[in-house]
Amino acid sequence: MLAQLLSIWVVAATLGQTPADSAWLKAVPGDVDLVIRSRGLEATSVDLTAMLKAMSPRLGAMAEPALTDLLSKFKDQHGETAIKTAWVGLVRAVPPGPDGVIPFAVLVIQEDYRSVLKSLAGGKDVALKPQDGGFDAFDNPHGNGLWYAVKGPGFVAFGPDKEFIAAAAKPGEKTLDQVLTPALAKLFLAGDLGLFVNTAKLSTRYAAQIDLGRQKFMDSLDQAGKQGPNGPSIEGIKAMYGRFFDAIKEADSLALNLDFAAEGFQLGGQLDVKAGSDVAKAIDPSRSGAADLSKFAPDAAFYVSMNMDAKEAARLQSMSLSMINPGAKESPEMTAATERFNQLGQIETQGNVTFGNGMRAFNVINVADPKAYIAAVEAMLQAMKKADSPLNFYKDVKVDADVETYQGIKFTHVVATFDDEKLAKLGAMNQGGAASVKAMFGGDAFSYWIGTDGKRVLYITTPTWDEAKAQIDVYTKGDAGLGTVPTYPFVRAALPEQASLLMIVSAQGLVRMFASQLSATLNKPELKVPEGLPKEPALFGGSITPRAPRGIEFHFVLPSQVGPIIEKGMIPLFQGLQGNVNQ
Repeated sequence: MLAQLLSIWVVAATLGQTPADSAWLKAVPGDVDLVIRSRGLEATSVDLTAMLKAMSPRLGAMAEPALTDLLSKFKDQHGETAIKTAWVGLVRAVPPGPDGVIPFAVLVIQEDYRSVLKSLAGGKDVALKPQDGGFDAFDNPHGNGLWYAVKGPGFVAFGPDKEFIAAAAKPGEKTLDQVLTPALAKLFLAGDLGLFVNTAKLSTRYAAQIDLGRQKFMDSLDQAGKQGPNGPSIEGIKAMYGRFFDAIKEADSLALNLDFAAEGFQLGGQLDVKAGSDVAKAIDPSRSGAADLSKFAPDAAFYVSMNMDAKEAARLQSMSLSMINPGAKESPEMTAATERFNQLGQIETQGNVTFGNGMRAFNVINVADPKAYIAAVEAMLQAMKKADSPLNFYKDVKVDADVETYQGIKFTHVVATFDDEKLAKLGAMNQGGAASVKAMFGGDAFSYWIGTDGKRVLYITTPTWDEAKAQIDVYTKGDAGLGTVPTYPFVRAALPEQASLLMIVSAQGLVRMFASQLSATLNKPELKVPEGLPKEPALFGGSITPRAPRGIEFHFVLPSQVGPIIEKGMIPLFQGLQGNVNQ
């Protein structure tokens, strides 16, 4: 039955035009569970094939014949129009009926009522039986029972669900065009495919199942905690997933789109939450800032622009610590340091992080009181040294104030030296924990340089002053940074100008990070970055942006240049975990 359902929907793509005219939205009931929009089988297939061939010629060569054969069969059965046009599917997410099919209907954006139904029936004329309510019934062209159809302004609707067709014939007071805000409609109607989900209705209908799933999942975590060495940390993990299940019930509606092209893959969407919910109260569009990452050095793994309140940043850190050691009590020093950090207000951070011979990072922080920020960061590091936590693996924290001056800025140098005994305890709790920490920071200590020009903070994590100056030079000159990488303009243009969180990732940098961490953690020195990777960084990225009054917009972009890095770098690296190391 599933195959039959899919084939019917694909046939529906033969019957309409790209739904640029969205008048059909007025015929869709506002309480519909799911709406799926496609701009056409041929157009999507062509774009998908072009993307796959650009990302991986081998994968593209495998996919193209299968897609071509599918198009050819539908063209032979239903004609040229059959592979060129668009459709919209309406779904009620309930258990299947006696025929094994869930309730659905299809809307085709076309005027010729008879032609649409004839094409649906494989070229045969359809005998219509007028029904009360202004729509027709006809024999199921694919089995027993009745189907229903109606001709609306600019569209034809058909399907086995009488309720959907009756609603299209005589729309009620609340239709989909009223449910979709302009922001949701823009995202839903873009790209090759669109999806709208009435999350509020689904979470209400399946509340009991969600609660049962939550309980079973939490029980499984409890069992994992009893069997593993890190049992106490399970409570922190449970708290995190508990928030996820709570968020499901606070969601109101979701709209997203997927777009395929030779240039790459893009996804965009927005989740609206229920008015008055905790998430809605926390949405603050003022926490979005202009994200310009173009001036940072182009050899990093991650580039991040983040805009959040200091209290939220501290809360996230506290949640992370509680996952590692939830039973630990916060020391008075940590409580005081956290309170000090909470007073900083809005913090805008832009920077990069790389992993090779240890972690290197360069951050530019805009905050109301830069000196207070520097003092709060130092206080939290000093407090962590006294904390009752596995993360307290420091022997010493040394601070040399104003030890260097560059471009008129005085820099303080902070060096935190690891305690081998404490790292050994960490390693006992987490397989490879000690080696992983040392691999991450590149040795027995980590150091950073921090200073301010009175307006912003420069925060550079690197062992030497020469490396710190080099990072500053690239940023301040601005002519040799990430913006010069060919994939940067495409990635940045696909993401919103303003975002609360925007991240761009170098695929090569990601491979280097995994190689370094896995080699140290698993004690497998043969795990190295595979040879032959393209030298030019291949970037991809994503973003999250709060939208008033209760929306969270998100985007993801994956240029085709990332494909070869996955194929030649990531896949061979993980094959090496099984001993299949390429020599």
